[in-house]
Amino acid sequence: MIPKSVIRLAATILVISFISACKKDKDEEPPADFNPVTAGSTWTYLTELGQSYTITATDRDTMAMGRSYRVYSSSNGINQYRTKSGSDYYRFGFLPGIPGDGFEELYLKENQELNGLWQATQTILVPGVPIPLMATLKYTIKEKGVTRTVAGKEFKNVIHVRMDVSVLTIGSVGGGDFYYAAGVGLIESAVTIVAQGQTIANTSEVLTAYSIK
Repeated sequence: MIPKSVIRLAATILVISFISACKKDKDEEPPADFNPVTAGSTWTYLTELGQSYTITATDRDTMAMGRSYRVYSSSNGINQYRTKSGSDYYRFGFLPGIPGDGFEELYLKENQELNGLWQATQTILVPGVPIPLMATLKYTIKEKGVTRTVAGKEFKNVIHVRMDVSVLTIGSVGGGDFYYAAGVGLIESAVTIVAQGQTIANTSEVLTAYSIK
């Protein structure tokens, strides 16, 4: 007959081993993705004009600026292109006031600490100015790991990125705020760009429904 003390010791060892294994699994969890790419995933947004549209992740990729981008179809007829490299997230697309065949934007650096920043330069077209002007886009991590409620739904582990835009000969022309939730992606954004008294961009949208496959 096995002594009770031995049974208790064995049980204790099993419990400790189980707790250690769980802790190890938790520690080794990969970081949550802020740009799901699984084909069939959908996101529905409501714009400042009260218009709703749905983005769907396809199973197709395309090359742009030397990178492979996942193609996201949209019910508004304008495809989106996004990708991830390490902890950096990129999107390729078109914006009002941006000349040419689109531009690549490093819109999120997941590993940046709070108040961490990065910047890029981009030519923009300003109404009343005959030539394109060079603008500086400065991105700042304003909040990280926060909870935010959008369209009545609570999202956890949210990163808030502030984009400030300035032009050398004009100064600040505005910017935007973007909120990304882990495992979901963009949940809210607002952009206002005004130069020379002319509005170049004034857009906002909130996520109203989504399905991640």
